[in-house]
Amino acid sequence: MIKINEESFDMVYQLFEEAFILAELRPYEKMKELFLKEEFVIYGYNLEGKLAGAILVWEFDECIYLENFAVDSKLRNQGIGAAILKEIQQIYSSHLIVLEVEEPIDELTTRRVHFYQRHQFYLNPFHFIQPALRENVEDVHLMLMSYPHCINEETFKNIRDLLFYKVYKQNKEKEGIL
Repeated sequence: MIKINEESFDMVYQLFEEAFILAELRPYEKMKELFLKEEFVIYGYNLEGKLAGAILVWEFDECIYLENFAVDSKLRNQGIGAAILKEIQQIYSSHLIVLEVEEPIDELTTRRVHFYQRHQFYLNPFHFIQPALRENVEDVHLMLMSYPHCINEETFKNIRDLLFYKVYKQNKEKEGIL
């Protein structure tokens, strides 16, 4: 796995566009601006010299947050996603790692949750609505998964507030957080 540079950003964004609904993906310009400001790191996974997968990582003192994670649709079910998660778990072995998932209510969302559970992530029983990343999109109801252990409600609230403020750039006073 390698850290993505500016020259590879467009390929990564295209991979994310294919994997995420608009409501769950930052607009290109906003994501690139944050990337250039080094707000987060993107790791890429190459297979035979081509980008096969990527993961966007925010590094905080409190936790490591995985925002976007995608594998090329033509290369899924070949262990690439598992390899990426394993490397992330090794790189950040002394940290709490969290990610957001939709509640497992249908086949697709259940498969996603089970994928992370197979890699020792825990589904925590707390729900929230993702702040909008774009205008005119429907609410996305999410839950946090965590590694290497479950989190309690107080930790959940602290992480949620951190994400709302740092990742989603929500105003603390306006949103009633922190």
